[in-house]
Amino acid sequence: MGKKKIATQKSDSRKPKKTLRPSWVPRDVVSNEEELCPDCFKVVGDKNRYTLVCLLGKSPNGMSVGQLTEHLTLTQPTVTHHLQVLSSVQAVESTKSGREHIYRLKRDAHCFEECHIPY
Repeated sequence: MGKKKIATQKSDSRKPKKTLRPSWVPRDVVSNEEELCPDCFKVVGDKNRYTLVCLLGKSPNGMSVGQLTEHLTLTQPTVTHHLQVLSSVQAVESTKSGREHIYRLKRDAHCFEECHIPY
């Protein structure tokens, strides 16, 4: 039996794929765009992650994982996972304070400066 060839669609590797803006992100704030770049979608693509961004945005001194966990209905490992995703796109930074890590929003990150994701 012959193998069937599967048609593949060529994508332009020079253009990053865009993703639809989640419904919980206000339309008038995100540059009036319906689509977000992959990094920005990582920041707001999960409602809990976006809530973390908003909490950190309101805390100029930053917050520990324990403090963030108290404000959310998430477990500590889940909060840590979301913070790692945010760190991977340079949306948050952390500093060590004793045994804790204090997380702060990087307000000059691409997602906040150029794409105007609210916090």
